[in-house]
Amino acid sequence: MKARSVLFSQIGCALWLIVLAALCVAVPFIASWYQRYRALSDGVTRAIIVAFYLCCPPAALALAALLRVLRNIRRDRLFGRQNTRLLYLVSWCCLAVAAFCFAAAFWYMPLALISAAMLFIFLIVRVVCACFVAAAEIKEENRLTI
Repeated sequence: MKARSVLFSQIGCALWLIVLAALCVAVPFIASWYQRYRALSDGVTRAIIVAFYLCCPPAALALAALLRVLRNIRRDRLFGRQNTRLLYLVSWCCLAVAAFCFAAAFWYMPLALISAAMLFIFLIVRVVCACFVAAAEIKEENRLTI
């Protein structure tokens, strides 16, 4: 069951990477359509596009890190230092996206909601990281116990 769940998660991460790459190509067209649909100014549309492109590298980095965590899980290396570092990286990526969206929210207020959501995800991932650190310490302690 675990292997199937991890495989499903890996496929999901890979699909999101593909979607992200496709959006990098399509976002100018989508933003242009959205500008006409919502009657937005050019400045607002530019802010949305710039925020999106600034968020792409951290999003791709987070997805790649999650793929590595999942690969480690498949290899039965769950509570290692590498996974902890990767999860910390994911948390910092969430914080970067929150900062970019917060800055762009001065031009387009709905991006503040994305910023708040990413701050919440940042907090959740940091708590999971703390659990991983504690579990790794317990694992190491058990390994040294005779």
